[in-house]
Amino acid sequence: MTEWNENLTPWREQKPSNKGGKGSIESYDKLENIVWQNRQASPTDYENALGDALEDVMSDGTHSLEGIVAGLSRHRVKAQDGSEFTEENFKEELKRLA
Repeated sequence: MTEWNENLTPWREQKPSNKGGKGSIESYDKLENIVWQNRQASPTDYENALGDALEDVMSDGTHSLEGIVAGLSRHRVKAQDGSEFTEENFKEELKRLA
């Protein structure tokens, strides 16, 4: 797996210019629109709250499913239907949001 976007036009020179107007503007209409890189709408308040809580829970090194669900409970983040997260409904929610 590469660590850059292979679809972008390569630089014309070996070293990019740091002077304004010296480069070129990418022509985005020539790039393939890859579906998984796009959203149909802005994230909801629920999705933002869940994402923020997940970042906080995982930032301390918690990566197990059990630990993440417990962390969401500590942050008082509930499932979209208002129920407490369990390992099962959390996995289902991730599938739904993906």
